[in-house]
This record gives sequence, C-alpha cells and structure tokens, in this order.
Amino acid sequence: MIEGNSLSRRETIVVLSSGIVEAGSRKDQLEVKNLADCCIYLQDCLDVGEPLSVHLIKQVHQKLLQGIDDSASGNYRTVDVAISGAKVAPASPLDIPHLVEHAVETINANPHAHPIQQAAYIHWALARIHPFKDGNGRLSRLIQDYALLKCRYVPATVQPEDREKNYYQALEDADLGDGLAFLEIVAKNTLRTAGRYLSIIRAEEEKTNWIMSIAKAASEKVRETEHRKFVTLQKMSDELKFAFSTTTTSLNDQLDGIWIGFKDYGGLDFEKYQDLKTKGKASRTWLFGLHLRSGGIDQRFIFWHAKHYRRPDDQQEFPEAMLNLLVSLEDSAGGYRALDEIVEDRITLREIIFDGRTMIRRRYNPITRKSEWDYDVSPTEICSHFIQEVFGKLGLI
Repeated sequence: MIEGNSLSRRETIVVLSSGIVEAGSRKDQLEVKNLADCCIYLQDCLDVGEPLSVHLIKQVHQKLLQGIDDSASGNYRTVDVAISGAKVAPASPLDIPHLVEHAVETINANPHAHPIQQAAYIHWALARIHPFKDGNGRLSRLIQDYALLKCRYVPATVQPEDREKNYYQALEDADLGDGLAFLEIVAKNTLRTAGRYLSIIRAEEEKTNWIMSIAKAASEKVRETEHRKFVTLQKMSDELKFAFSTTTTSLNDQLDGIWIGFKDYGGLDFEKYQDLKTKGKASRTWLFGLHLRSGGIDQRFIFWHAKHYRRPDDQQEFPEAMLNLLVSLEDSAGGYRALDEIVEDRITLREIIFDGRTMIRRRYNPITRKSEWDYDVSPTEICSHFIQEVFGKLGLI
C-alpha cells in the first residue's frame, strides 16, 4: 500500500493462494508474488545463518523486480535520479557500490549495537543511497526486518498511516542529521508487531494467565513514567482491536446474508492521551468501529477512548486520571450516543478500563439496574460476548 499497490487485503490473499485475481493490474499481482518470494528467501537465509551482505541485498532486489523490470532487477542504477520534494539528492551512480558496501560493513562491524538501531540504520542508509532504479523502499524495509529477525526480534512493519503522517519526514530528518524520529518509528512498529504476536499466542495457545502474571511481576519492579503508561495503553488497545478485527474476519467467512465491517481509526497519540488525562477531553479519540448489515438491519458502533469519571457504583478507587474505552451506538439521526446515555438493556457492555496491563469490564445489569464488574477479562472474551449480545438484540440468534 505504501508503494501504491491497489490490491486489497482479501485480493492479496487470493493472489498468494491461487495466483489469480480478477481485479488489479498484472504489475500489482507480480509485486505481491515477488514480495512473498523475498520473504521466503530471507527466511531461508535466516535458517542457515546467512550474514547481511551486498550479495544478499542484490538477490532480494532481483526477486522484487522479477518479471516487472528484469533489466533493472539486482543491478545498480547507472543514472542520476531525483526524489520529488526531497531536500537531499540520492547518491551518484559512481558512489553506489562503495556506499552500499560501507552500509553493510557498518552493520557487521557493530554487532553489539541495539537491534532496533541496526535495523533503523540499514533501512535509512539504503533509502538514502537509493541504489536501484525502482523498489528501493520495499528493499529498505525488507533488509530492515532481516536485521531485526537475525537478532530474534520481530519485523517492524511500516503502516500506511505512517506514510500519511511522518514516515517520509522522519527519513528526511535523518538525511539532515537527526535520526531520532525515524528510530522511534522503527521502535514503535517493532512493539506493535510484538503486541500482535502476543495476542495470537494468548488466543491460540491459552497462555493468558502466565503471560499476564509475568508482565505484572515485571511491571511492579519498574517505576512507570507517563510515557510508559501511554505505551501500555496503546498495547492493550491494540490487543482488543486485534481481537475484534480477526473475529469479524472469521465470522464473515462463515456467515450467509450477514456482514460485519471493521474500521480501524488508529487510536490515541501521546498528545491526545495527555489531553484526556489533564483536560478530560480530546478530539476524535476513536479506536475502531463495527458495522453490521443484514436485510433491513444496519447497525453501527464506535469504540472510543475517554476519561473515567468516578461513579457511585465503582467497586474500587481508580486514579483520578484513569482512561477507559466507551461504546457508542449510531442513532436514527446519524449521530452517536454512548450506551450509558440511552435505554439499551440487551447490550450490557458499558466501559472497559485499562488498569496497567489488565482489562476491567463494566456491564449493565437490566434486572438490578446496577453495574457489574469483571476483572482481568481477556480481549477475546470481551469481543465474543459483545458480538453475541448484538446478534441477540437484532434477532439474528
């Protein structure tokens, strides 16, 4: 997506599984296949302990452009190029062989540097040198991930929203001598991927209890700064988002006549996080949305971050600046109202509080007309319980 490929996630899966898709250009399909071939090749290199080298870089590029531009695949460019809007021009063709070799030697000569620093450096260096006619961005990100995987880290997948916000700006800042912002992007994306892997482990191997106990024990030994708390909130939010995303995808594969859409709104940045804690409000704090359609039924929900305000039925003393996640339902006028504000007895979820590395769920009991609290509840449980109640409310089960 970052390089302009038009295939959707579903179309990409079709291309990888069958090799054929009706929509999209031949070039888009070849890019998907070639990128998959590169991943397989790099995994083979990891399995045999292949060091990072100029030969490996050229092999990856050859596979990236195979069938797209065979004359340029694996071969350094021989002409000067310019990047539109960039303040720093790519290297001269005469300097490319030396500069690529120097970048590789720099990595191999500093084996004790932090893996994220190594990965960010080689990503930036290849993007800065721009050694090939095409495919330099994909190449830089693949080699970055290879550097991480060699050190037993996870890939730092760059997201489309990074491109829209600060990915290219951070690369340009690094060109001008300030690499901190770019280093933070690589670190953030490494953490995000690790969070997704952790969610899969919890869901598929039922290791929630010991992971949570280890995380809690480790957290108690570290005095968390405000930024650490923000990162923890992001991580927990991503776990919940991932549970809803994967569940709706799986349901859509099984349902007939019913469709559930999932919309990722990104979540909080640090500035909005601070505004919520200090001012009690911030603009557009949406985390994700659900859209259910079946016949004449059309129902939308939004999950969004807010500040928890003390309630008479709170079962514990929460900190003054505790943040939570609320659920709003679209009304007949097209606006959204929190479930706490409307008469809604069939959907009980009212609030999710992120208490460190655990989730606390507040549900409304329509019989007692009081809140009930569930402690240390998992993202999978929250997701399945909520979707089941929505189906029940709409008469689908």
